Order: sequence, then C-alpha cells, then structure tokens
Amino acid sequence: MARAKKFRWGATALGVLVVLAAIALWVAPSRQTSSAQETAHSEAPLISRGYTDAPAGTAVVAGDPAGGSNILELRIKDGQKVTRDEIIAVLSNYPKADLALRMAEADLTKLKQTRDTVLHGTRVEQLKLQEASLKSSEEENKLKSLERARSPKPLDQRELEASLAEQSLEQKRANLELSKQTLANEQAQMEIDIANTEARIDNARRTREEALVRTPLNGLVVQIFARQGERVSPAGIAKIVDMSQLRVLADVDELHIARIQPGGKVEITFRGNSTVYKGTIARVAPTVKRMQRVEPDGASSTDARVVQVEIEFDDPSTMPQVLGRETRVTFL
Repeated sequence: MARAKKFRWGATALGVLVVLAAIALWVAPSRQTSSAQETAHSEAPLISRGYTDAPAGTAVVAGDPAGGSNILELRIKDGQKVTRDEIIAVLSNYPKADLALRMAEADLTKLKQTRDTVLHGTRVEQLKLQEASLKSSEEENKLKSLERARSPKPLDQRELEASLAEQSLEQKRANLELSKQTLANEQAQMEIDIANTEARIDNARRTREEALVRTPLNGLVVQIFARQGERVSPAGIAKIVDMSQLRVLADVDELHIARIQPGGKVEITFRGNSTVYKGTIARVAPTVKRMQRVEPDGASSTDARVVQVEIEFDDPSTMPQVLGRETRVTFL
C-alpha cells in the first residue's frame, strides 16, 4: 500500500516537471521574439512630420507710425519679389513732408547764392574799392604835406589843414575796418544759417523717409494685410519671406530626443511628391512643448510632449519654395 502511494506521488511530480518544461519551452521563444521585436523597433528609423517655414527669413513690415496712419500708395502685390530697401508703400504724411523738404532745399539754394554772389562777390569788390580809395587818400595827403611845408601860409593854418587831413584819413581807415568786420560777421552768420538750413533739410528728409515703407530684406510678398487707401492694419502692411532661408520644422517626441543632434542627416519628402531631399539638423529646441496628438482612429487625442527640430536643406535651390507645406522627415 505504501509502495502504491509512493508511486502515485512520483508520477505526479514527474507530470509537474513535464508541464513546467513545456511552459519553459513555450516562454523562451516568446521572450526571444519579443526581445527581437524591441531591438528591431529601437533600431528602426525615426520618422516625424513637419512643415516648411522660414523663421529667420520672415519680416512683417508695418512702417513708422510717424509716417501716417493711412496707406497713400501701395506698390506691391501678392507673390511679388522685392529687394532690400525697395519702397513697398507710401504713407499719408508723405506729401506734407515732401513739401517741407523742397522748401528747405530752396532756402539753402538761396542762402548759398547770396553767400557766393553778394558776400563773396559784390561786397568783397566794394572793400577793394575802399582800400584803393584809402591808399589814394594817403598818397594825396603826403603830397599836400609837402606843399604845406613850402606854403607861405601861417604855421597855425598849415597845422590845422594837416590835422583835418589826418582826421579824414583816420575816418576812412575806420570805415574800412568797420566794413571788413561787418562782412566777416555777415559771412559767419551766413555759414550758421546754411548749417541750420542743412540740418533742417536732414530733419525734413528723415520725416519724409518715415512716410516711405521699405522692405528690410530680399524676398517674396506672401501676404498683404492692408490695401491702398486703407488704414495701416495692426498686423502690419505686408509679410515678406526670404525663401532662400526656408527650413523644415519637425516635432519629435521627447522620448527620442537622445537620437537626434545638430549636424545629423535626414531625408525629406513632401506630401504628394515622392522625391527625396537631403537635409541636415541645424537646431534642436532647448525646451519641450505640449501639444494635442490625434490618434489614428480620429476619435481620441492624447497629450504629447515634443521638441521642435529645425532642418536645413543641403541643396536649397532644388526644394519647392512653398510655406507651410507638410513634410515627412526620416532621421538617419
């Protein structure tokens, strides 16, 4: 009886061992398969979606508020190419500022003509005549002095004549010096007036320039916010983009941030286009942003924490120059 019981316990233990061995054989391949899948998943290319933009080459042109609140003239249209410093709009204060500039320029021309014609011309010639007259009077006085010395006139009479002649010469000398000083003062004042008028012209030119809206870069007009005759929009007048600085901005889950770094290579394709473009990671944002991610079923969404990656095209001349175009980025 004891032997039968021992046999039953032995058979039971053997059965348990067989079952455990079978489970082990089943679990081991499963774990190997799972590990292989995880390894394959970790080594698979990182793919992300993005869009084209030019954050460093975008300018919203608003104009100077001092130039006026209305658009007098708009010189651009959608899609037009513009060059740096090109005038794209004229604001409402331009006519008044232009008139003030023209008046200041006319005053400057008149002042310079007066300086050159009168102060450097007529008045100088008058001084030369005064100097010649004084010299002639001095020579004449010398001659009369000799005559008075031989004259039989009484001494007191001759001394009186000499004194009067000398006073006349002194008066002419004083008049000449006064004329010279007056001319010098007038010339100095004229130079001051010219300098002030030139400063007035500079101010008027700056005021007129405030009414001229220029583009700060070479680019393409992608959006116009206000038209001719309208008030300047709070958003500005126009948005201009330098398409040579077009980049791809892609959002990458923060879990994969360790797999990307500046200088890394990527492949880019556009939606609806199978052409593959080569690119290089130019910048990885230093901060993480939260966004809503829509699940494939379209019925639910989850919070996602992503990092923005900026990508440069290796050959910008071949890329489609379109803003906001959806892209597929494969990180190599």
